Amino acid sequence: MTDFINPDEYPDKSISQIIKDLTGGMGVDYCFECVGAEYLINQAIQATKEGKGKTIVIGGGIKSVKIDYFPLLSGRTLKGSIFGGLKVKSDLPIVLEKCKNKEFHLGELLTHEVTLDDIEKAFELLKQPDCVKVLIKI
Repeated sequence: MTDFINPDEYPDKSISQIIKDLTGGMGVDYCFECVGAEYLINQAIQATKEGKGKTIVIGGGIKSVKIDYFPLLSGRTLKGSIFGGLKVKSDLPIVLEKCKNKEFHLGELLTHEVTLDDIEKAFELLKQPDCVKVLIKI
């Protein structure tokens, strides 16, 4: 990552326009969308370069979204990534060890907590743009 933007500081511009302004109007080679919200996925696609930009959707929780396909027709690519391509047998033990050694600070990603009785609320929270991770207390 080379830049961090706070879209609240630019109330009159879309996120994709802010990114294009930072890149001299070209857009970025890669854009990672981490929330899974329809608006943000489309903004991520728009923020990439025509002809070769790649958008990788990391966020999930929504069954379907409406995608503006014109940017895809102009050569941009949209890809998904479940668990970052994690290989359960080989990678999961390494991740667990790093969590145990407090090398990963997973608690910082937690945005909501619900009880098991409120599981339906958890699915609704996942659709919200401010939701990163939901902890379900059993």
